Amino acid sequence: MKPTFLTFACLLTCLSIPAAQASDDPQYLIQSCQELVDAYTEADQLRTIAKVASSFSEALRAGYCMGRVDEYRRSYECATDDWFEQAARIAEMPESFSTRTTVDELLEHSCAG
Repeated sequence: MKPTFLTFACLLTCLSIPAAQASDDPQYLIQSCQELVDAYTEADQLRTIAKVASSFSEALRAGYCMGRVDEYRRSYECATDDWFEQAARIAEMPESFSTRTTVDELLEHSCAG
């Protein structure tokens, strides 16, 4: 995959937000994963429109999701080997679910399969 603006923004986000400063808002994680899924048609292939149309804030939100999922996967074994599948599971959760759960519970639920 060629480096793109979205890739660099995701990397920048992953590197610039320490875990202690990461958002603990489950709704923000769901929205961020929705941005990530919207930008990708599959785990390694960006849609052409996403390359051009992604704003910096959309790219940062997508990077936040990618970073949280990646960091979670470093510490826990998941039912799926595909980080994108896990992010898509989070994105599919209704935002109303976020009022009844935590970020850690969202990550655990999405990891279980």
